Amino acid sequence: MSYQADRIERRNRRKAIIITTLLYGGLLTFFLIKDDVSWSEYLPEVVQQMIGEDTPDEAVAASAEIRP
Repeated sequence: MSYQADRIERRNRRKAIIITTLLYGGLLTFFLIKDDVSWSEYLPEVVQQMIGEDTPDEAVAASAEIRP
């Protein structure tokens, strides 16, 4: 019994996963770096809280700046 077809299928699947990950990672990196916008602006508040970033509401409440 030959397992050549199974090995080829696994190798193709692995290649597809790697290429897709690199493509999406590259596109995400491009869009985040091309502008001078903070990457945390793109993250939902739940994710920001999980990684310990201040949410926009907390950052505004913590600032001592008073606007007229």
